[in-house]
Amino acid sequence: MGPAPGEPEADSADGLGGDGTVSSGTKVANQEQHARSATRPQRPAPPGPLKPTRARRRPALIALGLALVALSVLASVYLTTTLGQTYQVLAVTKEIPRGTAITSSDLAAVDLPTGPTLLKPVPADQLAQMEGKVAATDLSPGQLLTDTSAVDELGPPAGQSIVGVALAPNQMPTTDLKPGDAVRVVETPATGGEPPVEAPFAISATVIRVEPSTLGDQQVVDVQVASSNAAGLAARAATGRVAIVIDAVRAG
Repeated sequence: MGPAPGEPEADSADGLGGDGTVSSGTKVANQEQHARSATRPQRPAPPGPLKPTRARRRPALIALGLALVALSVLASVYLTTTLGQTYQVLAVTKEIPRGTAITSSDLAAVDLPTGPTLLKPVPADQLAQMEGKVAATDLSPGQLLTDTSAVDELGPPAGQSIVGVALAPNQMPTTDLKPGDAVRVVETPATGGEPPVEAPFAISATVIRVEPSTLGDQQVVDVQVASSNAAGLAARAATGRVAIVIDAVRAG
């Protein structure tokens, strides 16, 4: 049965009007669907498989690596051949004060590892040449002997002189004098004379050597003084009217 007079003709189920045209409702629905499709974000396409990269060879790095390997091998060979090798040098076995003659019993041969060193010890086969030389400085037990440790003759430095002073036991302290001790050589009055009113003449000096004298129980003390005082000290020492006062004892 057709529609009642005055009523619009109903749309067909497939959206087509009775005359076969698209209805207005269907057009609106299609337009809304198209708009939603246009505003929907598009998913990016999945990335394609990565192309395998080809490692580039660097000749300089390869050469450097080979050089380091070769250097390591050479170092290992050097350590292997030198490890355990020693050579004999001279070492001090007991204390040798400065200015004292060196004897063979003062030295001994010791083994020293081979290799680079800043030391220049005297080889053990030069023991005979070292005997009779004078210690240039105080030498301690265990110290390696070097070319500068011993000299043929010990001389004072520039501006200094060495004077020998003969002293009786009552002219020096009972404390043993040793090379390096700082002392003063003091002029004393004549036997039985009055003590000086003013400060007596005195010269600062450093003990170089002490040796027994061939004259009685005297000791001969070699002292180092300024060259300007050497003549005055020698003149007073010749009178026998001097005495030694210790100011500082050598360390050690």
